[in-house]
Amino acid sequence: MTRSHLAGVVDLITADGLPGLPPCHPGELLRATGLSGTPSCPGPTAPRSFVAIGDRVLGAAEIARDSTGDVGSIRWLHAREEPAVVGELLDHAIARLTGCEVIEAFTSGGVGPVAAGLPTVRRTTEEALLARGFAAIPAGRYLFRSLPSAPMALPDPPRIEVTANARRHRLTIPRLAAATVSVLTPGHGMVHWIEVHPDHRGQGLGAQLLNACLRHLHRLGVRQVIGFLDDHNLTADDGHGRVGAHMICTRAGFVTGAQLATYSKLAGAGGG
Repeated sequence: MTRSHLAGVVDLITADGLPGLPPCHPGELLRATGLSGTPSCPGPTAPRSFVAIGDRVLGAAEIARDSTGDVGSIRWLHAREEPAVVGELLDHAIARLTGCEVIEAFTSGGVGPVAAGLPTVRRTTEEALLARGFAAIPAGRYLFRSLPSAPMALPDPPRIEVTANARRHRLTIPRLAAATVSVLTPGHGMVHWIEVHPDHRGQGLGAQLLNACLRHLHRLGVRQVIGFLDDHNLTADDGHGRVGAHMICTRAGFVTGAQLATYSKLAGAGGG
């Protein structure tokens, strides 16, 4: 991909964005792909390839192999859910990754604040992957909510300690619970994670800390908040906590914007 394609690819990514996500910025694409010389995800995933179709950029994808050459990856793909373009991109990607024992798709996040997983609302891409022999693996859910312009009427939180660096803010109920949030772009923020000490769960601390996070982000000018909830693989050990986390988020006004799934295809699997 040349820099002249940049605006078209940015438009594609923004068009596929979920509610609450900020528009894609050219700098995010450059950082994520390494075109700026500072890849955000360094590691054994070079070389990277881009695909553009037609005189205009109708679709684009990022393709990579691991250092062994055995695992290929379709890191992200955007084509406005046009079936012909999605299909051509996938076929090209699979051909470029010939020789890989496994091809993974959407396992490492996309451009910007996107967790691993294809939103299942992107039915065209999902169906094209399945038709080419990929198996879907649930990967949690994407959550979002809006914040009011007026000061937020939330219960007074317990004593919260706030520490911040250039990128993230950590909110802590000392010795009991902690959370991390960030401002993504002006007006958009993210709750990255909330953790309550196992000995103190079930006491409402998670809900109190989440409210404190929303209040803190509101004071920073955030009006759209997103988060990702890893609740797809509930077990006897952690199932209660994850179900409780979903309930806490729902009561705090978050709604599910999409379920997420990653994909994997073994060499020789049907469909292409």
